[in-house]
Parts: sequence; structure tokens; C-alpha cells
Amino acid sequence: MRLKLWWHRARAGSGSLQLQLLTGTLSLVAAIWVVLSVVAWREAVSEGDELFDAHLAQTAALLAVLSSDGSDEIPEELPSHRYARKVAFQIWTDKGKLLARSTTAPKDALTDHAKGFSDRRIDGRSWRVYSLRDTRHGHLILVAETLEARHAIGTELAKHLITPLVIALPLLALGLVLLMRHRFQPLRRLAMFIGQRSPERLEPIGLGDVPGELRPIIEQTNRLLQRVDASIEQERRFTADAAHEIRTPLAAIRTHAQVAIAATDDVERSHALALVVQASDRATHLLGQLLTMARLDSVSLASGFVLCDLRRIAIDVIAELTPQALAKNVECILDEGSALWVKGDPTLLAVLLRNLIDNAIRYSPTATVVFVSLRQEAKHVRLTVTDQGPGIPAEERERVLSRFTRLAGSTAPGSGLGLSIALRIAELHHAALVLADGPAQYGLSVSLSMPSSPAPFSNRA
Repeated sequence: MRLKLWWHRARAGSGSLQLQLLTGTLSLVAAIWVVLSVVAWREAVSEGDELFDAHLAQTAALLAVLSSDGSDEIPEELPSHRYARKVAFQIWTDKGKLLARSTTAPKDALTDHAKGFSDRRIDGRSWRVYSLRDTRHGHLILVAETLEARHAIGTELAKHLITPLVIALPLLALGLVLLMRHRFQPLRRLAMFIGQRSPERLEPIGLGDVPGELRPIIEQTNRLLQRVDASIEQERRFTADAAHEIRTPLAAIRTHAQVAIAATDDVERSHALALVVQASDRATHLLGQLLTMARLDSVSLASGFVLCDLRRIAIDVIAELTPQALAKNVECILDEGSALWVKGDPTLLAVLLRNLIDNAIRYSPTATVVFVSLRQEAKHVRLTVTDQGPGIPAEERERVLSRFTRLAGSTAPGSGLGLSIALRIAELHHAALVLADGPAQYGLSVSLSMPSSPAPFSNRA
């Protein structure tokens, strides 16, 4: 009953490994057994024919002896045995006179060959004949048997070869089923263990008695669980930090709105409303950064990359940020040069440059300059944004690349996401983002190095 249930489950399972192993093994064994049986049968028939021929020759020699000693009786068959065959014989004189024959032999000569073996067809029956000439007494002795008798023994041998196969295959199938049920038990326990785990349990799966062939799969699954756990933890921190960060501008908007409602004169009310607009701008900027970061987390590497001019992107970004720079009395300067081609997502590269240049403007004192340079270096394009602000201490540079991280005592508005967004985009483009001191150890210099690409054909003319 259990085997029947196992069989139905194995057949019901799409692409059941157990059923594939069972049918594959039995088919392979049956095919090999059949081939070996055919080869063995042919070898047995060949050896049997030689033995039968030897028997005919021995019978002929015996008849020669009996016919020469004057015996009146000549036996027509060998002693009784399951493989004994009746033979036909004839004894002829040199003058063609039939001296004696067996009752199974025809009256005509069994063969016209005077010596050795030959095949003859008489009265619709095929005969194997051996001819022996007794030169001493002038006798020709012919001994024969029908090929039909030989084939009957060959058929008997074939039955003996095939019968073990017919009996052994079902026994082998039963043994394989029992063996696979036993050896696949760890897999069923593993499947049950995984199925009973809650979604919150992301700790590694214990190897235990898992077969060696499955260990690489379990190990890779454990690595995947670790990455999923790290990703979920990162999302939790991101959500918590985002909620904390968005709460600040929302609280400021509410506070300034209440002040505006309670204001008794127009000046106070206008000032409060201006602060509401400022806090709204900060919230809008923060939400934009959060949406950008969420989009980057779902972007795959090299997805939708095209050939683009990094210098043209830098020009467009600087033009977009020029009003912000003028409002702070900061000048943005881009060095001159030809187009520099890279492969990437133009929109994401624009976001990267916008964050770097926007940060430089935010942290630059008034009446200073933000330098943006682009140059070709071997097989890479290097973009550098340098400001004249307070800079970032060397020991803090790695930390500020994390999300929602801002330097203590910083008064410039921001969400702490700009550099982390820039780093993520750089990673997507196989580029390196490096923070360093500006010229003469003053300000901050942010460098982006990414692989360059050949210019389009139309630009080479």
C-alpha cells in the first residue's frame, strides 16, 4: 500500500527525480541485459553449431567402425538426454549402392559432397551433412541432422537467457524503489523543515544529514538567505531613517503654519509663510532623494546602458543648478575640452553629477568657486568636483557615504542622501567614487572614475 502511494506521488510530481532515476536505471539495465543476451545467444549458437558438427563427425566415425566389423545392427540415436538429437545416416558404396540407412534418412543421397560438411535441402527440409569416406572398405558414410533440431535447442538456450531478465527486472525495480525511498528520506525531512519555517526565520539551514550532492545547493541557499536578511535589515533601517528625516520638515511646516495662523501683523505672517515654503522645499527635496534611492535599489547592473557624452551631461547639470549657485553667490566653472564618451544611463549619470555639484554649492561659502573638470586617463574618464568649503575629515569620509549621514555641526540644508545616491549610481556603472582634500588641503574634492568608450562613428570623421 505504501509503495503504491509512493508511486502515485512520484508520478504526480512534475519531473520527479525518483521516477526519472527508477525508469532510467531500469531502462539502462534492460538495454544492457538485452544486448548481452543477444551477444551471448549468438555466441552460444555458434559454439553449439561447432559442437553439433563435432557430434556428426564422431557419429560418422562410429558408423564407419560399425559398418566395417560386420555388425548387423546400427543404432539410430544417442542415449536419451534432453539435448539429444536424432541423426540420419546413409552408407554408400563407391559404386553408388545404398548399403544402409536410418529410418529418418531419405532414400536419395543426403549430399553430393564426398568429404566434410555441407548444407542440403531435401523435401522442404534443411539438413546439415557430414561426409566421411572409408577408403579401406570403399564406403561413403553420410551423417546428417535437420537444422530445425538445432534451432529448437537455440530457442531453448534463448529462453534460459531471457527468463532471468524477466524475473530480475521486477525484483530490481522493487529494490530500487525501497532504496530510493530510504535514501530520499533526508530530502523529504529537509523539505518539511523548510516548509514549516516562518518568513521571519532567515537563519542558515543546517546541513545535518543532507547528501553531499545537495550541500552546494543548501550552501548557496544559505548565502541567499543572508543576502535577503541583510537587504531586509537595510530596508528596515532605510524606512526608519526616512520616517525620522521626513518627520523634521513636516513638523517645521506645521509649526510655521501655526505661527502664520496666530500672527497679528502682515510682516510676521509673511515671515512664517516663507518658512513654510522653505520647509516644504526641504521636504520635497528629501522625498525626491528617497524616491531616487528606492529606484536605484531596484536597478540591475548595466540595465539600459547607452553611449553618452559625460561632458554634455555636466554642462546640462551646471546650467540647471546655476540659479541656485547665483542665489548663494557661488560660481560654477567647467574646464574646456572635447566630448568624453562613456556607457551608462544618462538620467542616472545626471542625478550623480547633480548630487555632487549640488553638495558642493550647498557647502561652499559665498563668493567662492566650484570647479568641475573632465579629462581622459588611459581607459578611464575622470570627473572631479572641487569646492572651497569646510571639507570632510579623512576619518569621516567612509561614513558620510552611508545613507542619512551628516557631519556633526553642519548647518547646510540636506538629507544626508546625496553622496550615498552618487555612490550607488557609481557602483551600477562599475565606477569608483573617491573623496579627498581639495587643493592645498582646502575644501573637498570628489572624483568619479569610470571606463571610457570609443566615440560614435559619426564623431570620428
